[in-house]
Amino acid sequence: MSSTATTAFPFSQKAQRTGDSPIAWLMRKTIEDPEILSLAAGFVDTGTLPNDLVEAAVHKVFAEAGPGRDALQYGTTPGYLPLRQTVASRLEEQGLSNVDPDCIAITNGGQQGLYTVTEAFVDPGDIVLVEDPTYFVYMDVLKSVGARVLGVSTDEEGMTPEGLRDRLRELHESGQRGRLRILYLMSYYSNPKGSNMSARRRRELYDIYLEEITKGPIFLPIEDACYRDLTLEGEPEPYMKEFDKGNEHIFATGTFSKALAPGLRLGWSYMPPEVHTALCRQKANQDFGSSNMNQRILLEMLRMGSYETAAARFRERYRVKRDALVQALRDHWPAETEILHPKGGLYVWVRLPGVDNDPGSPFFNAVLEEKVLYVPGYYCFCEETQEPKPKDQMRLCYGVIDLEPMTEAVRRMGRVAAQFLKGG
Repeated sequence: MSSTATTAFPFSQKAQRTGDSPIAWLMRKTIEDPEILSLAAGFVDTGTLPNDLVEAAVHKVFAEAGPGRDALQYGTTPGYLPLRQTVASRLEEQGLSNVDPDCIAITNGGQQGLYTVTEAFVDPGDIVLVEDPTYFVYMDVLKSVGARVLGVSTDEEGMTPEGLRDRLRELHESGQRGRLRILYLMSYYSNPKGSNMSARRRRELYDIYLEEITKGPIFLPIEDACYRDLTLEGEPEPYMKEFDKGNEHIFATGTFSKALAPGLRLGWSYMPPEVHTALCRQKANQDFGSSNMNQRILLEMLRMGSYETAAARFRERYRVKRDALVQALRDHWPAETEILHPKGGLYVWVRLPGVDNDPGSPFFNAVLEEKVLYVPGYYCFCEETQEPKPKDQMRLCYGVIDLEPMTEAVRRMGRVAAQFLKGG
């Protein structure tokens, strides 16, 4: 018996706050029109995905019936202990001290780590400070939990110390400092800007935090290090977490998606014990633990050295693609174009002075007519800033697109850019 009632479903306030992500629309456009050349989606290079290395690890996991069946059984909420121990050892090799595996959680990609810790810390009306511009998918998470998101100024190294001090002072002066819950930082090759913090910058921001918590309630610094393994020049800077010697303050999180395989959907988070307890309670409500089978495949890859082999392949490929994208911008875009040359990650941040390129703008529509997509920088800036959101910046991704179509996409965009700079 069908119902003729037209009353809307009584969705929760959280569901009503949760809208479609901008990247979902951009991805849908790419799928709907295969002729589109996408510099938007932050996917990894398909041709570099390590099918051979994953296949070998799978055979190792299932070589014997007993361990193979264990891999097909439920696991634990914080993650497979041998994997957490291996991640702990790896973090120590990368500079952290006395990493406790019981303070590590294995998550469904880096995104689940961000989501669960945010659920554990933020109530509607609470405040989160982020770099401006920042990872816009995380801003969607913050919107869904009802956070008030405040942007902090950035430069080529990410969040600026003076910007952080200014925001903290404003919160004190307005009587809102007690609502501050999270300080979100991208320490390596940020999405969207590609900026990378120097060791000095990391230390300075952490010192500001330590000073600040003597003046008001404690809040949580999140160090999102998901692009660390895609360092394309020199050696990675030390984790900011390295300064947190007693594991008392910083929530550090990373992923195995960017330099191995997004399909495994595995990330890690290392945090103070009390935060670990709160996060795992939230995670238990979601999934009882990330894929036990995938965790064991990843563990074998780490033990066999396959992860580092895969990461090296990606880095080699991305050096070529990054250099090609930057060169194409220099060859085909107007001389006025400002390019932030990244030393790692997947993104090039571009500014075309005086030309609005936000969604629905004449420039955006003209580029779409040329069958090219990009991420308008407008999506990445906070609503609550001292000034209107910039509209002349954009993010270009060299991750998944091949070299020839990437160069062609830049060439097409360059024609549009030249037209608009001439008054268009």
